[in-house]
Amino acid sequence: MLSEIKYALKSLCFNVMFFLVVFLALALGCIFNFITRSKYIFEFWYYLSVVLNFLSQKIMGIDYTIKHQENMINSPVIFAMRHESTWETLILIHNFKKPIFVLKQELLNIPLFGYLSREAGSIPVDRANGARSLKDAARSVEQAVNSGHHVIIFPEGTRVSHGIHAELKRGISFFYKRINCPVVPVVHNSGKFWPRHGFFKKSGNISVIICDPIQPGLSAQDFMQKLNDVFYDEVEKLKGTCH
Repeated sequence: MLSEIKYALKSLCFNVMFFLVVFLALALGCIFNFITRSKYIFEFWYYLSVVLNFLSQKIMGIDYTIKHQENMINSPVIFAMRHESTWETLILIHNFKKPIFVLKQELLNIPLFGYLSREAGSIPVDRANGARSLKDAARSVEQAVNSGHHVIIFPEGTRVSHGIHAELKRGISFFYKRINCPVVPVVHNSGKFWPRHGFFKKSGNISVIICDPIQPGLSAQDFMQKLNDVFYDEVEKLKGTCH
């Protein structure tokens, strides 16, 4: 009982601090970004990520370990990342090279966040426009990877609960074929400690697996099968972790 009360109070403290820091950082970031004309936009997101990681470690005791970092290659590449919580969208990102996200169009309508995301080159996909939106996004993804950015895509399309499998959206296969670059699957278990809709957090160590790159040359169907298999296998392995 005492331990439950302790975690409830820690979660309350952390959530208040988290949202306060994010709100103030985004507000000040918009002003600073307007003055500097986006010159330091990636530095802004990097340091916000570092600060939020510090808070999650010190208040909630949530840390993480990245396995197979040798697969985080700096050549043109797309990272297909598992999506379980807010953690990987705001905290994990300081490990990537000036990351650019492919995300849902409606996320760019969020005040403050949407503005700074657009300034950082986030690439929207409007599902209502289907193939046309994918073609526009593919051109932007190609430009980003050729400019040396790490492009991050969440192929599940939305947050998925820890241990649950979701069929991956086929849009990523369009980017894979169009851009002809490796796709690196990234699987983790952040939702075990930071649930997607949960107020309460849990102390522990998140495992992040940087999987072997899927090299170009496969058919769209074979690529999707390979990516789904990797996600399935790694999620099953992470179910059994006891951190």
